[in-house]
Amino acid sequence: MRTALRTTLTFLALVGTATASVVTATAAGAATGAASSTSSACVATKTIPSVFGGWKVKLVNSADSGASAKLLDERGHVVSTVDQSRTVDSANGLRITGVLSAKPVFGQRSEGGSTPWKSTAFPVLSADCTQSGKLVRTMRLDSRTSAQIFKVSASHYQARVYQSGKLVRFIDAHGRAGAALFGSRTLVLNPDGTTVTWTGAKTAANPRLGRYKLANGAVVKIVKRAGVYGAQLTTGHGTFPVEYAKGRPSVQQDDVTLVVLGADGTLSGYVYGKAQKPPVYLGA
Repeated sequence: MRTALRTTLTFLALVGTATASVVTATAAGAATGAASSTSSACVATKTIPSVFGGWKVKLVNSADSGASAKLLDERGHVVSTVDQSRTVDSANGLRITGVLSAKPVFGQRSEGGSTPWKSTAFPVLSADCTQSGKLVRTMRLDSRTSAQIFKVSASHYQARVYQSGKLVRFIDAHGRAGAALFGSRTLVLNPDGTTVTWTGAKTAANPRLGRYKLANGAVVKIVKRAGVYGAQLTTGHGTFPVEYAKGRPSVQQDDVTLVVLGADGTLSGYVYGKAQKPPVYLGA
């Protein structure tokens, strides 16, 4: 595993994460009651009118958890939800086809029986936010968690993480490493398809800003700009530029140190050849 990582580092000494562009509906569209949509960091949303007058449906297409739809009443209260756990709600006339596909479709109707479904496509995610390669292996991470690794090209791999049969995380590694933090575990996927995974050795979400020491003495400084967390790694090789975790985790690494910063500020570190310990806060 370490040898594979060193190979990756011959062309990748420091890696970050890419984010999708942000698209917002125009004020005119919102004023007329037309569907509005936003997309960012592998999550895209769209709000459409419900077939029940005065109600709305919020559609969410997430690389991490698949498609979901919430039926909202006139006060914005959630009446019903369909997602990968329940793709059809016959009582409220809701359904999703292709809930974990690249192009899920939402269907709704106000009556049962032979009443036709009114279909609406979910907002589409970018190519780097959807699994489109060939399944090359499945990793068992623990008794209820596994990861499927897909090869898109020689330097482009993707992974989907499942817990108890449900999709919980998506990772894209295209020209730079990608990562996922879930529960106590961290998983890093490199562009050559190699992986590194560990448990523990991380801070809580929304940590204090400032400097943290890792098990080998390396220091990571956590900063925040415009509401986005960033991390700057300093090792015996020097100080690397700040990498921001805008929507998805960022990754920084040298030959013995591997650092993942989550979008919520969670800092996870792995040091080869050392007992793994949570980062220790040193102060501002």
